[in-house]
Amino acid sequence: MNCTSCGNVLAPDAHFCTHCGTARVFAPPSFTPPLYRDRVGRHLQALGVLWLVYACIRATTGVVGLAFLHRFLGGHTFGFFPIWPFAGVTLGIGVIGALFTGYALLTRQPWGRVIAIIFGIFALLHPLIGTAVGIYTLWVLAPHDSGIEYERETMVRRTI
Repeated sequence: MNCTSCGNVLAPDAHFCTHCGTARVFAPPSFTPPLYRDRVGRHLQALGVLWLVYACIRATTGVVGLAFLHRFLGGHTFGFFPIWPFAGVTLGIGVIGALFTGYALLTRQPWGRVIAIIFGIFALLHPLIGTAVGIYTLWVLAPHDSGIEYERETMVRRTI
């Protein structure tokens, strides 16, 4: 570093110029935000959108499946239990849960990680897309370190 007055070379720990006596000005370091985001932070946006897409796909295929059940089974029951109302209720719970999970992850809600893990486990039971969403959710959010990273993400969101 050089003196601002005379241009003399200063020692790194010098507070005054040895040639002209000018005080060295220490500039505060400028803050640059870190470019590195942790694993959870990098995947939360994609995971939230994926849950919303999964909810739409599940709702569409579920309504088609319910129409099929109602058309071909009608009012028939299996024993004393009609199957299509039960299927409708479970479909509704699954779709609402997937929408709720997507919302929680996109808005970085503090309780979103727990809800996502619970519905991620249930999503594993649905072939192809549900299994992929469930595995991706558990891979991102289930490890212990992910809990710490998710908490940091929710804190950042609350301070903005």
